[in-house]
Amino acid sequence: MRFRLVDRILELDAAKHVPAEKWIPPEVDYFVDHFPGYPTVPAVLLVEMMAHAAGEFLLADIARTQWPVLVQVTHAHFRKNVKPGSIVGIDATIESCNDRTVRTRGCITCKGARVAVSSLMFGSIPKDLLAANLDDKMLRLSLMA
Repeated sequence: MRFRLVDRILELDAAKHVPAEKWIPPEVDYFVDHFPGYPTVPAVLLVEMMAHAAGEFLLADIARTQWPVLVQVTHAHFRKNVKPGSIVGIDATIESCNDRTVRTRGCITCKGARVAVSSLMFGSIPKDLLAANLDDKMLRLSLMA
C-alpha cells in the first residue's frame, strides 16, 4: 500500500487553508481485513489524509530546507464510516503557529456529511534527511495552476 492519501489539491492558500480530495478505490488491500463483510476506511488513514493535506500547505510556506512532520494528534473524532468507492473532501486550516510547531484543524466530509475531524500538531525536520532531490509533485502542480 502507498501512503499517498490526497489525490488532488483543489485550492492552495499557502500556510492558511487547503481543500483537497481523495477517491477511495474499492480494491485497496485494507478492506479485506477492515472489516470483513463491512469494509470501511480505517480511522488512522482518515487522520493521515488530514495530516497529508495540512502538510501540503505547510510545504508551500516553510523554508525550502525543512519538511513538515506530524508530531501529535491532539484529538480526532470519527462520526461516520467511509465506504469503498467514496470520494472524500479533506479540509485543513491552521489554528496556531510558533517558531517550532504548527497546529492545524482537519475535517473530512463525504456526500455532504462530516465524517471526521482532528486537531494535529506539526514540527519539521531538515529536508536533507530525506531522499535526494525529493519533489512533491502534487504541491508543484498546485503552485503552477
